[in-house]
Formats: sequence, C-alpha cells, structure tokens
Amino acid sequence: MTKLYELLTDLATNPQKQAAFAQSPSAVMDAAGLTEVEQAIVKSGERAKIMAAFADELPVLSIAHREPDPDPSPDPDSSPDSDPCPDSNPSPEI
Repeated sequence: MTKLYELLTDLATNPQKQAAFAQSPSAVMDAAGLTEVEQAIVKSGERAKIMAAFADELPVLSIAHREPDPDPSPDPDSSPDSDPCPDSNPSPEI
C-alpha cells in the first residue's frame, strides 16, 4: 500500500498530478504502479474503503496518564542557606 499512499499524497499536493488524474485516472494509477485492487479502492471513491486499505500501516496512537513520580533530583536553584527576599526577614543583631 506504500505506492497507494504515495500516489494519494502526490494527488493531494501536486496540481499537475491532479490534472493528469482528472484526465486519465487509470493511466496515472498504472504509472504509479498500483495493483488492480488498489485501483478499485481509489475508483470506489469511498473514504472508508480507502482508509481501510491503510489499516495495517497506520500507527496505533495511545495516551497513558498516571501521577508523576516524585522528582528524584533536588531543585538545583534552592538551597537552605539562600534567602529569596533578604530584606523581608532581617537577621537579628547580636
């Protein structure tokens, strides 16, 4: 189905290929090397059939969600000795 995918991608992006396909779909599909089955799928014009032709080639996408693990590394910017606002808490005078 790679040749079918390449042809459909080319038809979607190449105006010259679109014009040639409009003139002679069979000639364009033959030149692309499509099998008779692939040509029948395209000629059907049915989106579901065309999508089904790629069912084995489409990647399976999934999303998994879980709570994040605690950060294994401490924040490099924080240190117990640093005071973010030195003027807000003056140290007591001795």
